[in-house]
Amino acid sequence: MKKIAALVALAGLAVAANAAGPGKIDILVRNVTAGGAAANSVSANIGDTVEVQCWYNWGNPTGFTGLGLSSVVHNITSADFDASNTTFDTGDNRVGNFNYGAQTQKAFRVGNTLRIADAANATDLAGGGISIKQDSPSHLGGGYNNANPAFGYSFTFVVGAGQATDIHFDAPTNRIAGYGVHTSSTTGTGTTKTIGFDATDGATVVIPAPASLALLGLGGLVAGRRRR
Repeated sequence: MKKIAALVALAGLAVAANAAGPGKIDILVRNVTAGGAAANSVSANIGDTVEVQCWYNWGNPTGFTGLGLSSVVHNITSADFDASNTTFDTGDNRVGNFNYGAQTQKAFRVGNTLRIADAANATDLAGGGISIKQDSPSHLGGGYNNANPAFGYSFTFVVGAGQATDIHFDAPTNRIAGYGVHTSSTTGTGTTKTIGFDATDGATVVIPAPASLALLGLGGLVAGRRRR
């Protein structure tokens, strides 16, 4: 009983520690072809275009005043991404004012594994991820984005004919190399402060199984015969 109580206590501490983190990456997915809002889970069929979005929550840091997200360096990964899916090769897919500094991202694919990072990060260094970066409040003026969470990155892909399993996207915490906010609106370059972060909230694209589609088709035929 003592061992069980100790394990429960440790689990509680882990949850509390996780919940206390001020930053978090929230991945959302949206079926562009079918329409509708982005969510943590959407359904998509072969040929549908899906958008993957990254939202960055910089929380409520203690000990200083955060004015807005400064930068995040991270990777997006998936272990379920079939080679038949089509996505960008290289390009800058950072959103809005989070594209400060020249950078190109690349979709690295090996089998069903997808990793999106800096195009120069072929060796998969933890610090070589996508650099979501915003210039200082004084430089951007009224264009400065102080949203919390802030929408800073997205990319689209088309579901290929070989995609037979659901696709889960994540931003692993061990692949996050930096998470910071601007703390000054008066200095020329802004004063940044690195903050901690919670585990990523991943997202899933649900791919209907072929058998399910066949059953739906059969159901439609049966319904049609009954109407006759």
